[in-house]
Amino acid sequence: MTQLAGLSPYPIVDCDVHPMAPTNSAFLPYMSTSWRRHFEDHGIRAFARAKDRYNHPADTQRLDAYPRAGGPAGSDPGMTIERHMDPYGISLALLLPQQPYGTTAWGEPDAANAFVAATNDFFLESWVDFDPRYGLAVTVPPHDPHAAAAEIRRHAGTPGVIAVQLLLMDRMLGDTWYDPIYAAACEAGLPLAVHQSGSEGCFTYSQGPAGGVPRSYGERHSVLTQVGAANVVDAVVNGTFERFPELKIVMVEWGFSWLPAVSGRMDLFWLRDQSQAPRVKRLPSQYIAEHFTFTTQPLDEVGRAHRGSLFAAVGLRDVLLFSSDYPHYDTDDPRFVLGGHIPDDFKAAVCYENALRVFGPGALRAA
Repeated sequence: MTQLAGLSPYPIVDCDVHPMAPTNSAFLPYMSTSWRRHFEDHGIRAFARAKDRYNHPADTQRLDAYPRAGGPAGSDPGMTIERHMDPYGISLALLLPQQPYGTTAWGEPDAANAFVAATNDFFLESWVDFDPRYGLAVTVPPHDPHAAAAEIRRHAGTPGVIAVQLLLMDRMLGDTWYDPIYAAACEAGLPLAVHQSGSEGCFTYSQGPAGGVPRSYGERHSVLTQVGAANVVDAVVNGTFERFPELKIVMVEWGFSWLPAVSGRMDLFWLRDQSQAPRVKRLPSQYIAEHFTFTTQPLDEVGRAHRGSLFAAVGLRDVLLFSSDYPHYDTDDPRFVLGGHIPDDFKAAVCYENALRVFGPGALRAA
């Protein structure tokens, strides 16, 4: 397919594309013999949600993303190019594999490490090697930070690896538990991508929104952005970026409309009583501007009269990255986001400039 006429004069970097393996057994050849036998005997739980807690919609995937030959939506790299990337002129897709998300519900650190390492190797071979427009965020589970750091170092310098996907459990981003992971990411020159795993609000060792555990899928879906906001505050207030001044974090699918209010409150509290955050040496908003970026999806659908207010916050232009969340049912394709929602003077930054600053110009291998 050809690019839709007049959509964007700029290259587009999509910072949230979810590839899938056709089956969980596709990961087995990338494991040692002992771990292969372990998972053949015990099975693989590749979903993070407590399915008996919330009644979910019957299908949360785009119907046009299911491969013609069968398999889950988003499991065909060629179809993803045909149906999503070529029509919109997407020059780079950041791959955030979902099957590793299930490990956030596992209690076995060694098993989680072995499984996630196999998924990384699978997606490198099946997707990144398939087309240079794919860039992988290698996944690391949080069970064992030293093993996670070793997995980052294993892939440092690998062509097509452009980020690290850090899964969250009960510890927020400011916890020093993550320091070995942060050190390895900085050493490799890779930003961290933090995305919901689906476990939030489902288990006692998972993070949840403020006030308590949601009672339904709709309630959980509506308030989940609170978890993202809390992690941003936690990382800043606890001095993460004083310890790791080169660290960059991409908050994927946590929203951004809450950012101006949260930044303002943090600055006010710090200016009034700096003793409450002794590890913070500058305005909290300065750390956010230098170290965080936020994806556009889910884009708050405010009325046309209020769109200017949504994007009016100082500095917002420099921290937004385009994302689609393909192949989910609520995909925000570039036509929707760029065709009237994003201000014209934001478009170059959102389409590619901010992404290249975060991932480096080498991420655009196909250009």
